[in-house]
Amino acid sequence: MNSQLKIFIVAFIAFSLFIGSAIFAFDKYYYTDTYVEQEVEFVLEDDSFDNKEEKSAYERLIEESARVNILIFGHDGGRSDTIMVASYDVDAKILDIISVPRDTYNYVPGHDLQGQNKINAVYGFPGEEGGSIGLLTAIQDLLGIPIEYYVKMDYDGVEAVVDALGGIEIKVPFDMKYDDPTAEPPLHIDIKAGTQVLSGAKAMEYLRWRKNNGEVGEGDLPRIERQQEFMALLAEKSLSYKLPTVANTVFRYVKTNMPLDRVLYYATKAVGFDMENLNRYRIPGDVSDNGGSYYIHDPEKTQKLIIDIYSQ
Repeated sequence: MNSQLKIFIVAFIAFSLFIGSAIFAFDKYYYTDTYVEQEVEFVLEDDSFDNKEEKSAYERLIEESARVNILIFGHDGGRSDTIMVASYDVDAKILDIISVPRDTYNYVPGHDLQGQNKINAVYGFPGEEGGSIGLLTAIQDLLGIPIEYYVKMDYDGVEAVVDALGGIEIKVPFDMKYDDPTAEPPLHIDIKAGTQVLSGAKAMEYLRWRKNNGEVGEGDLPRIERQQEFMALLAEKSLSYKLPTVANTVFRYVKTNMPLDRVLYYATKAVGFDMENLNRYRIPGDVSDNGGSYYIHDPEKTQKLIIDIYSQ
């Protein structure tokens, strides 16, 4: 694949791919995986949005839209980490990123071991229930929209991408100081508050931080908001003059089921994308208080969110 073709492809996936890759890396260091990775891919045949004699207004809204929906996730071993859906309106050139917390409750019959009722466990399930397509199907059912493609990125790509961009300037809201000598490799985070350009290594520290020494921590939801700011900055710089430089870096860490002709089509349709048309959301819900550390999504509010997105 020649360099010009790669640049065209990245022009489409950069604002979704980099957004997704920017925040999932830190998750890896705080969850121990007990599953063996089994990447089994299947052809997705889902007729839940087609061939119905009578369709609701919601179904017609989804079906008649020019949007393409792409699952973006990172993984380490048998679990997915950060999970997002990039919903792109091809005609209006509007990109909506919907974050799905990794602890979102998702019961699958026959998978009753500890931790298997969270959405991030689906990737590690054997057979058709697991892998990239299994996760895609689960997220599709959760959101109630068709998801055509997935983009999966190795967490090691985050540091490389940031360095290829010459670092990311961001305002660190407070001092971040954390040490864990028992981690593999040992973890030492030391970032002062203030506006600064983070190198790839420092960006990894920023993304891995969840609490300071001696503190309890603030949980995942405030952290998602902080990481989304980083994602937007990363996407914006990726789409700037640095795009040709970063193209080769990206391709070393990406796996997708999107056919090349579709990538090229969407790439050309994405020319002229305005970062002002980038919107970020989290599926509505609440953290459970029953000791299970689950995020319980609200189906009714989720459908309203989808209607709002598709009605833009």
